[in-house]
Amino acid sequence: MGKCVFIEDQTTWTTLIRNQPLDIFYSYEYVKLNARPEERARLMYFKGAAGALFYPFLKRPIFETKYFDLITPYGYGGPEVVGDLTIEEWVEARDCFQEWAEREQIVSELIRYNPLTKNDRFGAYWTKKEFIRHTTSIDLRPSVEEIMQTFHKKTRSMIRKSLASHLVVRPGTHEDLQSFIQLYYQTMDRKDASSHYYFSRDYFERLFEPNPLCTPLLLMAEFEGEVIGGYFVLLGRHYAHGHLIGCKRDEHKLYPNQRLEYEALLQAKAAGLVEQHLGGGYKERDSLFESKCRYTGYRMFEYHQGKNILLPEVYDQLCRLYGDGEREHYFPGYRSRPALISK
Repeated sequence: MGKCVFIEDQTTWTTLIRNQPLDIFYSYEYVKLNARPEERARLMYFKGAAGALFYPFLKRPIFETKYFDLITPYGYGGPEVVGDLTIEEWVEARDCFQEWAEREQIVSELIRYNPLTKNDRFGAYWTKKEFIRHTTSIDLRPSVEEIMQTFHKKTRSMIRKSLASHLVVRPGTHEDLQSFIQLYYQTMDRKDASSHYYFSRDYFERLFEPNPLCTPLLLMAEFEGEVIGGYFVLLGRHYAHGHLIGCKRDEHKLYPNQRLEYEALLQAKAAGLVEQHLGGGYKERDSLFESKCRYTGYRMFEYHQGKNILLPEVYDQLCRLYGDGEREHYFPGYRSRPALISK
């Protein structure tokens, strides 16, 4: 008989995950960081005979109704197992989750599975999964020289020119946060990014704080005393995740973007990590994804989502009230109307 609990308390949560080989997305601090004021961070913990399941998520109110839904925070997540669970224990864990969800009036569940840990393989026990797009990652296990050979030849050339220039890359401090934020916002302006990517000052402050599963790394690029680029990388137990980058226009051909990615690689490798995950694009094989693959030699990982409707009748009613029929593939459908997505 397994032990199943749903945790909101930070101390209990941290005690459970502190010594586990989990990715950065499973800490209380990371989940809470990505919660809006009305959302609640939760961790489902299930203990089996030879392993344990960890599943963090955000519980979100559905507009002005009495219902809620669940989503994994920005990044990747979903049920992750340390050790092993039997089929019977998986059934017991899912039954426990279903009973909790029914009491909490949870309508739907959206999981962003982790491409690196491939925890979508547990989808058969948990929920249906859907392939979304590929992500890409730098293998940090070979030597730096061997890794560089997987880079596109133009990328290698840019990095070498940058190393030969007067561009300096150094670790950032708390005093650099304001400069980084300005660079990041300027970059988002140039890309016409949606409001979703304009994080608050508080977000960057909290992102800079280490937690039991993550050591944040801020790299700053300077030329002639002027900061022209910055890169936030999140260093975990096994994986580094390139998180946020901001650079000025490269008027002097110093290649700060490429140099920052290279310097992050050196830091992650020195920390003993095995992957530097660059993520994917907005769509499959778009220009953003292609630019990331210039560092990875097209090492691709499958990104899947899990989508589950827990209260079908309520789900249909909410879609009729709040949904947009023209965006029928959006999940959950009742959040598809653009005017309501941000709520």
